[in-house]
Amino acid sequence: MPRHLALALLPILSALACVSLATEPESELGESGQAATTPLRQKALGRMRNAAKYFHDNVARHGGYAWHHNATNLSERWGDIQLDEDQIMIQSPGTSDVTIAFVEAALADPATPALKTYALDAAMALRHGQVKSGGWRLYADFKPTPTIKACYLNTTASCSCGGCTTTAYDDQVTQNALIAMMRTDQLLGFANTAISGSSSYARARVETSQFPTNGGFPQGFTGPVAARPALLASYPPSIGTSCGLAHCHANSYTNEYWDDPTLNDNLATAFVEMLSWAKEIYPSQAATYQSMRTAFGDFLRRAQMPQPQPAWAQQYDIQMQPRWARSWETPAIAGQESQDVMWALLRLYQLDPSLPANRAAVGTALAYLETVDYANDTLLSRYIELDDTSPSNIGFYTVKPGGYPVRFSTAPPTYQNYGWEIPSQLAAIRAEYDRLATDTTVMKRSCQQLRADTAQAVDAAVNNERWITTYSPGGPRSGATPGDYLDTSTFARNLRTLAEFVTRTTTDCTAWNY
Repeated sequence: MPRHLALALLPILSALACVSLATEPESELGESGQAATTPLRQKALGRMRNAAKYFHDNVARHGGYAWHHNATNLSERWGDIQLDEDQIMIQSPGTSDVTIAFVEAALADPATPALKTYALDAAMALRHGQVKSGGWRLYADFKPTPTIKACYLNTTASCSCGGCTTTAYDDQVTQNALIAMMRTDQLLGFANTAISGSSSYARARVETSQFPTNGGFPQGFTGPVAARPALLASYPPSIGTSCGLAHCHANSYTNEYWDDPTLNDNLATAFVEMLSWAKEIYPSQAATYQSMRTAFGDFLRRAQMPQPQPAWAQQYDIQMQPRWARSWETPAIAGQESQDVMWALLRLYQLDPSLPANRAAVGTALAYLETVDYANDTLLSRYIELDDTSPSNIGFYTVKPGGYPVRFSTAPPTYQNYGWEIPSQLAAIRAEYDRLATDTTVMKRSCQQLRADTAQAVDAAVNNERWITTYSPGGPRSGATPGDYLDTSTFARNLRTLAEFVTRTTTDCTAWNY
């Protein structure tokens, strides 16, 4: 699944992720005296402890993390921009992901109390970045006068710059940060008032950001949102002509797109997991979070387009019709977001099989989308022209005046910084859809796959304490130094894998510890 898939599904589908790892011979650092035949669980414990300590002690800045850290010059740090040593990434794969990885390691290994400390330090870095509207933004800046400005809740605030007061849902920023904060609160027994207060403050404001009646969420919020009608999705006017997207649909709306209901960048699974964790961790408010989750599922089903294209758009207007967002984000069927919605609906059905409509909506969407994937069923277009029932969607080209080209073909578009073609997950979605017909237990990695992933993480750890990603000839971002980096996504994925293996080899995977 895409990199920013909701956190709860990340370890399950980790086998789909491809990361280039450079390895060195193991030196048995921290594991001296262990025989070569040491069971894998013991090695996993050692790597988990060593890697967590190294990342916390050497890579963290103010308790937080970037996306990429130059392995030989840890002061060179990158998110989607270059960061100085007082700046961290909240957005995944950033500090939220590391916090959750530390939490899961601490739960798997209660004999190592330092792991709780690492989780607390990362959560406190998140708390520093919390904004007054309730949630989080992409970055946090620890300088007394921040150069990345935000209307911070607990520290020096800048509340007059454009967007500084807005809580971001886009790219799952607030959803994942809140999951991290809630899980740390639970790990610490709800005894740390700073963490508990941060979680409570965020949850209260998230509750008022869901559109009453409608059930959807905007891309972000500065305060409570107004009610929207519970309309079924429909096609905008001027469909069925040969005018092309640039001219078929007007770009005149009463609201900014970020204030309208959105599914952009895989928000559906993130909302489902955020509300599910809230319900589990805070049982006294379980009814509230269950109601919010149910309302969101209702929204997802209403947002499904009618025939002949029963999938989902990226962005909807007040009439629940696909709308323009940015100048290259067209009113269209959105391949990436449709896949994410299907995962979200299957998760909702797994959580509550008494609502079969959630699974049924996925079946309807699969029947359509399986006719429009291509390249041997491995790719989907990011955008599929509305009212286009051809199976290939190849050769369609349009451009909004003043905007970027949108090209539905295998040729790369002029504007490169965007995923115009995305991996098809339809086979995996179909398999889960079929499984849930008879088995509504939580989807998880098989013991065999978990052992293989654990062995890879164990064997790839350089000096038994870190995982290296080599970027050659270019760096991880434009302008970065080529070479070896410590990537937060790799660290979080591997640490969570090790923690899962340590835990499950005492439960359902005992036979795989060899």
